[in-house]
Amino acid sequence: MQTITVLMSTYNGEKFLREQLDSILNQQLPLDFALKIIVRDDGSTDCTLDILKEYCDNTGNVVSYYTGENLRTARSFWHLLKNCPTSDYYAFADQDDCWYPDKISRAIATLQAEQNQDIPLLYNSNVMVADAELKPIAPMNADKLHTDLCHVILYNVSTGCTQVFNNAARDEFIKYDLDTGLQIMHDRIADLITVLFGKIIYDENTSMLYRQHGNNVVGEQSLGKVRSLFKRVKRFMGSSDSIRSDRARMLLDKYGDRLTDEQKHVLYVVGNYKTDKKARKELMKNKAFSRGKKSDFFFHWAVRLKKI
Repeated sequence: MQTITVLMSTYNGEKFLREQLDSILNQQLPLDFALKIIVRDDGSTDCTLDILKEYCDNTGNVVSYYTGENLRTARSFWHLLKNCPTSDYYAFADQDDCWYPDKISRAIATLQAEQNQDIPLLYNSNVMVADAELKPIAPMNADKLHTDLCHVILYNVSTGCTQVFNNAARDEFIKYDLDTGLQIMHDRIADLITVLFGKIIYDENTSMLYRQHGNNVVGEQSLGKVRSLFKRVKRFMGSSDSIRSDRARMLLDKYGDRLTDEQKHVLYVVGNYKTDKKARKELMKNKAFSRGKKSDFFFHWAVRLKKI
């Protein structure tokens, strides 16, 4: 019997947690697959722990949980990843979404279709953005995302709650220490490590309702195309999480002896464009970094302003 282990970090999630757990428990699993859900609570002060105990008691140990100090999202998920039992496949889950019944089966089928199962393989999909009552709004990504190193180092290519990956990926991920390395969200470091040593597979079909109940993506989805583009550009250039050059230098320093010459070159260009004029010119001119005319216009300005 093979296993798929779903890893969830909770924090004051009482409002939507039951609905999400039910959607995972009701997955149409492939034949000969068993489901495990392991939850780490990150210091909730509401009724989240009562709900987790209820599901633990009523699911025959399919759901298990443990508690810990407040580590915040990335480190909480990394703690789960490092301390969970070995599984054939793993998936990250947020506490407030709702998965389609075939989310796991589609992901596993996609991963199993890959010829080389010994390398890190990471599946991610599009999502249907929904409001707080799970009324669909719009798919998040209309077009197929780029999953090559040039784009992964610069852009977010995965939504963490859609990521499903094999044990080879997990083994590689847990070698990265979030406490001593550059602080990166768990889904971003999973993308970065996978693109260096394995393969990211993007499914353009939606696999879940991505619940929004704050001033976040819902606002963006309701904006016009131009305003939405400017909002994304502002986030790209203004967020402290947008310092792509730091990530590139960190990856080059940490993994340089395992990388191909081409990978080293890409990371060097992104990591050193601020001080190396030749690298800066390549970052702006090399079509490998392109995402289309509109995006490239703002990207080139970000490069000029040294905001990458």
